[in-house]
Amino acid sequence: MTLPDTEVLQWPLPAGEHGTPPPLYATLRRERPVCPLRMPSGHTTWLLTRYDDITDVLTDPRFSRNLVYPGAPRLIGEDFNSVPGGIFNLDPPRHTRVRQILNPLFNRGAAERSSGDIAAHADDLLAAMATGSNPTDLVDAYTAPLALRVSCGLLRIAADRRQALHGFFREQTSQNADRADVSAATERIGTLAAEIIADKWSDPDPAEPIGALVAAHQADEITSDELHGTVSYLLVTGVEPLVSSLSTGIVTLLRHPDELRAVRDDPRLWPAVVEELLRLHHNGYLSNPRVALEDTEIRGVPIRAGETVVTPMIAATWDPDHYRNPHRFDIHRRTDGSRTFGAGPHFCLGASLARAHLRIAFETLFTRFPTLILAINADELPWDEDNLFTRPLALPVAW
Repeated sequence: MTLPDTEVLQWPLPAGEHGTPPPLYATLRRERPVCPLRMPSGHTTWLLTRYDDITDVLTDPRFSRNLVYPGAPRLIGEDFNSVPGGIFNLDPPRHTRVRQILNPLFNRGAAERSSGDIAAHADDLLAAMATGSNPTDLVDAYTAPLALRVSCGLLRIAADRRQALHGFFREQTSQNADRADVSAATERIGTLAAEIIADKWSDPDPAEPIGALVAAHQADEITSDELHGTVSYLLVTGVEPLVSSLSTGIVTLLRHPDELRAVRDDPRLWPAVVEELLRLHHNGYLSNPRVALEDTEIRGVPIRAGETVVTPMIAATWDPDHYRNPHRFDIHRRTDGSRTFGAGPHFCLGASLARAHLRIAFETLFTRFPTLILAINADELPWDEDNLFTRPLALPVAW
């Protein structure tokens, strides 16, 4: 396929099979690695599809994540990118100041401390599944409630309150939602964040993320906007991204019985499996916009100050210049999945926790249910084509 040089593409692009990226990314990478893309909001951005370009932008201070100024670009509407003070929307040094508060609660040591809780929740859910209907929907029985329970435990909030936030986040990230509905969902999340902050205000616990942010604000280390915006971010990012990664990864493992057999025979391979699944399936096909602070160019294409670029991680991790046969699921690759978490100051805060969550969830599932199979043909699985996060809407399995 050859693209006209003047064509502006329209998001969403047709997705690949089984949670893989839009096939058009490969064409763009060869022919138009810097391509104009019109978002559902009506804003036109520059889409990058090469690993090196994406990495350069993520690490270049001339590209800003601050999207809260009047007229700032949007993917769909007034979503989480519009929340002032949120860690997503801060550049250094403000971003650095907020992140330093949270880093000890999301680093590798924190992930190790959380591993027991993740395993306990996984065991509990799978025990209930074993006594329930067979076949069953694994999203409802396992992948979604596991992410919800783990997030609630980490943030120390009630599950019923967190469940409401999950629904609002799905509305925020719907590619077909009315802009007014997106704005309303963002406002509701902000209201609930304020209520949770108020609940913790009199006795904040610095050993958990929201308490640490409250204590930092009370000590004048962060502003009110940084407190409320970052709490809103923490509330909405700990569930759907992991439901996506875990559900899509299970589909891939069940579609590749030889690889699944290899890791069952040698459980020491589970960390490598997680890395390869992270490379193969970022939890979405797009990324948050970055705005150019000055005139620059990428591969000879002028990027004017005020214009934006999007840098999909899955385009980077499928770049054949960096990953041989990127379409292949190969658990013996020596590369890792780090690029799926980004690069530069906004490298994913929860990367270590996500890795622990996925490793424990996969291993516990396939140890408890060694005969697990898809209950329908993989080609018949219903995929969520509405949301920015990629996953099967349902995952019928039997054992």
